[in-house]
Amino acid sequence: MSTALPPLNALRAFVAAAQHSNFRLAAEELCVTPGAISRQIKLLEERIGHRLFDRSQRQVRLTPTGARYFARVANLFEQLATATDALNEGGDRRVLHLDCIPTFAMHWLLPRLPDLKRCCPDLDLSLFTAPDRIDQSRRLDYAIRRDPDHFGGLTPHPLMTERSAPVCSPRLLADRSGDGRPFPAALADTTIISIRARPDLWPRWCGANGMAADALGSRLEVDHTYFAIQAAKDGLGVALIPLLFIERSLAMGRLVVVPGCPPVVSGRYHLLESRQPDRTDAPEFLDWLRAQAEPPVAGVVV
Repeated sequence: MSTALPPLNALRAFVAAAQHSNFRLAAEELCVTPGAISRQIKLLEERIGHRLFDRSQRQVRLTPTGARYFARVANLFEQLATATDALNEGGDRRVLHLDCIPTFAMHWLLPRLPDLKRCCPDLDLSLFTAPDRIDQSRRLDYAIRRDPDHFGGLTPHPLMTERSAPVCSPRLLADRSGDGRPFPAALADTTIISIRARPDLWPRWCGANGMAADALGSRLEVDHTYFAIQAAKDGLGVALIPLLFIERSLAMGRLVVVPGCPPVVSGRYHLLESRQPDRTDAPEFLDWLRAQAEPPVAGVVV
């Protein structure tokens, strides 16, 4: 077997083109011309003796050989960067690669990072966010997900239970309280903020509280939870929000839980451990994470 390595620039061009399925976008990422990308890939194909891309269509696609090769080399440059960073840091610091849902990272994890730094001063965090399935082609140590469809075959360990409750701005609550109709009956006359990414929330809450979902008021539908949080703060209606995402907003009085509208269990977050052989060993991070999270609720079906 030959030990000759292909040119590094050619490999870099191949990885970028495979990720984008587009030579122009790969060129923009690497600050070169599309022609340069094409030449580097042709050089790589000649060097290894295999055709990597099917160029017969408008959008370039990996050949089966190219797909297998990409799966092997996709995270090569990230590994090089990680190794170089560790060398420059003198080898005393560790980098933990964590993949989270964006809203979870924004509203639960980030506010707690100062405490993590105090507890684990020699641990650096490399945080990735994605709303769906875990990308295991990149360097990964741990991931946090709620939806089992996004576990990517990794073994889940229960981390915390999600509870959601109807919330609104204090001004909206004061205005509606003056109407004389108490909640939850007043929900029928109130704008309901629903989340397109979480269609389960309002039906689940209504079912737990003996209400018909179609008996709720007019709808304002938004894409994501963070939009719904902002819309509720702005007084646009009542939103059903996981409470772990609005701890600070509730504490600061920007949002209030609607009286007479108790929270319901709406999901469970899990910690998923990477199977990559070079996974960063950070037991103190796991201890910190579990201390921050509530204990799993036994017997709760979500």
